[in-house]
Amino acid sequence: MTAKKKSGQKRPAKLSKAPQKRPGATSKYDPDHHPFMAWALAIRGKTNKEIAAGLRISTGTLFTWGKEHPEFLSSLKAGKDSADTKVESSLFMRAFGYEYEEVKTEEGPDGTKITRTVKAVPPDTTAMIFWLKNRRPKEWRDKHELTGDAGGPLVVKVLKGVSMEDL
Repeated sequence: MTAKKKSGQKRPAKLSKAPQKRPGATSKYDPDHHPFMAWALAIRGKTNKEIAAGLRISTGTLFTWGKEHPEFLSSLKAGKDSADTKVESSLFMRAFGYEYEEVKTEEGPDGTKITRTVKAVPPDTTAMIFWLKNRRPKEWRDKHELTGDAGGPLVVKVLKGVSMEDL
């Protein structure tokens, strides 16, 4: 049975469904465990969202821990820096080309045969372009700004009576 609203009677205020932090709630942060876990996930190239998921926390908590615990933030940054350095090194090698030694081991009737072959990986044009666009953006960016005389605005002149075929 439904109760009818009496005139002048106020409805009860709606309760907020957003979770509220309990005053004095303790953090799940473990200084002996979480900095290493954050570093281990970051060094594998995980994003902040993936690192938070790996730690079973929200991304908001990840940022809060970074602000509240310097050792946590330091470990997170160290892992990310290490991964970035490895990628930079690989990009550098691809841009310039490199050589490596391939070793094959075969078992045969005369014993073990080891074959060593030096292989060359040629420079990669795409890696070069990426490198130059980031290291020398003024010279290598795709978008170029056009300016008029002495760096001023472009002046557009409309020629009356001239068709596109005349140009």
